[in-house]
Amino acid sequence: MNYISEKRSSTLSNEPYELSYDDIRQMYLQNQKEMEECRQVTESSYRGESYYAGDGRPGDGKVSDFRAAFFKEVLYRDMKTAGFMMQYPHGLVIGQGQTNHFYRGENQIFAKSQPTLYRSLEKLHTQEEKELYRFISRMRIAEFGNFLCKLGIVQFWLKNYGDVLFEPLAQHYGLETEWLDITSDFNVALFFAVCGWDKTGRKWYPLTKEQTEINPQTQYGVLFHIPEYQASAARMMDGLEWEGKECCLQNVILPIGYQPFMRCHSQHAYGIHMEDPFPLQEDITFEKLHFRHCERLSRDVFELMEGGGKIYPQEGLGDFMDIIDKICMTAEFSREAFHYAMECTDYFSTAEEAEKALKEIPVLGKPAVIVESGDPIRVSRQRIRALNRKYEGFSIEKAYGIKLLFRKVFYR
Repeated sequence: MNYISEKRSSTLSNEPYELSYDDIRQMYLQNQKEMEECRQVTESSYRGESYYAGDGRPGDGKVSDFRAAFFKEVLYRDMKTAGFMMQYPHGLVIGQGQTNHFYRGENQIFAKSQPTLYRSLEKLHTQEEKELYRFISRMRIAEFGNFLCKLGIVQFWLKNYGDVLFEPLAQHYGLETEWLDITSDFNVALFFAVCGWDKTGRKWYPLTKEQTEINPQTQYGVLFHIPEYQASAARMMDGLEWEGKECCLQNVILPIGYQPFMRCHSQHAYGIHMEDPFPLQEDITFEKLHFRHCERLSRDVFELMEGGGKIYPQEGLGDFMDIIDKICMTAEFSREAFHYAMECTDYFSTAEEAEKALKEIPVLGKPAVIVESGDPIRVSRQRIRALNRKYEGFSIEKAYGIKLLFRKVFYR
């Protein structure tokens, strides 16, 4: 499957393309087919098979040419094998089987699809206020990371499985970040496009006709779509030189993969790290697909995804949502979090300058305070011990049903 809108034109347009319900059905079936393909390739990898001819190992689809077989191993098998470990600029990722498409679902037409941080920054007036708020958001992310590092499963993961991607995890648990959520699972995107979230009851619900007929924007669900080959081309070219000029492409999609808690991998999570805002509505590489809301479709998808249980599973971090909510709103920070934000900023020249701005410019409605001693985010030992007991004897292979694989690289 290529761009859906190419049914109508050979040239991709930034204008929205209206999907029929048959289009949605075909996309669902295609997704099921690609998920099964990933499962079969994963099982083949676990059996030790390869595409090299004459290597003595079993496997279908042998390729006689060594170079072609190597490319098929690296560009196809590795990408579609769950549990394959690969180093990316944002960290070591334990990948999931990657389908041939990426999506983002939204349950109404928004003017801008961009990270949560930029939605808040647009409400501020001066550049100094914006940079200060960004600085505070990074301190909150650091406090979230500090909180996670108190948990035994996170310490175990860092010791045995590699990186914990704190910023993408923070995005998935409600903090304001520079990351935008993307998924490789059409079902996940469709769920977000036809369901709503009850903040008070902390539960998902299928959209009703009464909720979708409020105005022309709420009448439509939205799917952003980009084929994997287009996204991978951007990822490989980013930072390289092309015709003597550095190629810095925007909205490069990066994998999140398996993480200590289940929300990311349940959503087949990928992300775009936007250092500068570039809404998907303005990105010509993404296709904008609109469809008219329908109560039956919302109910069917809601039931298919078990009321959100398939993408918001019951996992340990859900017991700490009160702590995470506190981090999202805190105005008190540790010195460690302050240093983290200083390492990230290119606006404040010195720590003294940043700390002075935090005291004098109350972008939170009150000054932000750096706590010199003690922990501004307190969690009882009893709660931490209770969570640690849940993860006693944790094994990523058993918990997620995968094997960890990697490909050796030799330098000459």
